[in-house]
Amino acid sequence: MNGQDWYWYLSDYQVAEMKCKAYSTMRHFVELVASIHDATIRKAMRELWTVTYNYMGLSSPMSSPTDIQTKEYNDRKAELMAVILPLYNMAA
Repeated sequence: MNGQDWYWYLSDYQVAEMKCKAYSTMRHFVELVASIHDATIRKAMRELWTVTYNYMGLSSPMSSPTDIQTKEYNDRKAELMAVILPLYNMAA
């Protein structure tokens, strides 16, 4: 998921291979989510995708996420991962 924003960023500069990678990673994620029968996990995975994409979008050559934004992202990611993989919460 973390590479998705980078692929789209480079595709803006006409790097065709990156556009293919962006579509490919997105398609694989959608297929994975569609194969999950638990609606709660499906929702958490979609939300994790959105949260990650929005967080990665804060980085650019001229800016980066603040410490508060990073903490908020990490906290939200941990909450969602605890739903997706209940043992994740114990390991963190």
